[in-house]
Amino acid sequence: MIYMTNREVELIDTHAHIYLEEFHEIKEEVIKRSTEKNIKKILMPNINFNTVSPMLELSNKYKGICFHMLGLHPCYLNENYRSEITKILSFINKETIAIGEIGMDLYHSKDNINNQIDALEVQCEYALNEKLPVVLHTRNSINETIDVISKYKGRLKGVFHCFDGDYEQLKKITNLGFKIGLGGIITFKNSKLKEVISRININDIVLETDSPYLSPEPYRGKRNEPYNISFIADKLSQILSIPYDNVCEVTSENAINLFDLHK
Repeated sequence: MIYMTNREVELIDTHAHIYLEEFHEIKEEVIKRSTEKNIKKILMPNINFNTVSPMLELSNKYKGICFHMLGLHPCYLNENYRSEITKILSFINKETIAIGEIGMDLYHSKDNINNQIDALEVQCEYALNEKLPVVLHTRNSINETIDVISKYKGRLKGVFHCFDGDYEQLKKITNLGFKIGLGGIITFKNSKLKEVISRININDIVLETDSPYLSPEPYRGKRNEPYNISFIADKLSQILSIPYDNVCEVTSENAINLFDLHK
C-alpha cells in the first residue's frame, strides 16, 4: 500500500520503452495517466535502428516529459553492428540525455561475447566524446560489464539498469560512481534483492519500470507502464525505512543530476 502524503512529490521513470508497439494505440493515455500521478518525466532508452524514429517522435511530441537516449541493445547485435551503432548515434542532438540501452546479455549464450564487449566499448567511447552518461543492460553479465566499465573509472557515469545482483557487485558498481536502477523485481515476494538493497545508500538509486516489462506487484505478469513506478517507490520506502516522500524526492534528484535534466 502506498503511504499517504500531504503534498505532491515528483517521480521519474528512468527506463521505459513506451514507444514500442505494445503502446501503439494508447501512448497518450499512458502518458496522461502517469502525469496525473505526478510522474513528471519518462526517460526512454533505445533498442535498435528501427526504434529510433518512433522514440524520437514521442520525445518531440512530449518535450519536457519524454526524453530520449540512443544506443544499440546487446540483444540486437548482428554482423553489421558497428555500422548500425554509427547510424543510431548519428541522431545524437542537444536533447539526447544518454547513450543507452547498451551493455551485455549472456542469458542465452556467450557465443558473441567478444562482439558484445566491442559494441559496449565503442558506445562508451561515444558517451565520453559526447559527455553523456550510459544506461547499461546486464542480464547474466554484471561481472563482465563491471570489467568493461572499470576501464573508464572516473571518466564515465551512468546506471546499471534492472540491477539484480549481490552486495559485492553492488559495491563495485557504486565505487565506479554508477547508480543502481531498481524496478519491479524488488516488489516480488521471492526476490532476494530486498536484502541487498537494504544495505544501500538511497543516493545511489534511481527508479525505473522497464515498461512494458517487469511489472511490479500487484500487477506482475501484466503490461507495465510508468504509472507503476509508485509501487516501486513504496516498496523501497519500506525496505529502507524512509518516508515515501523522501524516496521520491531523492531518487528524482539523483535522476535529474545524472541525466542533466535541469535544462
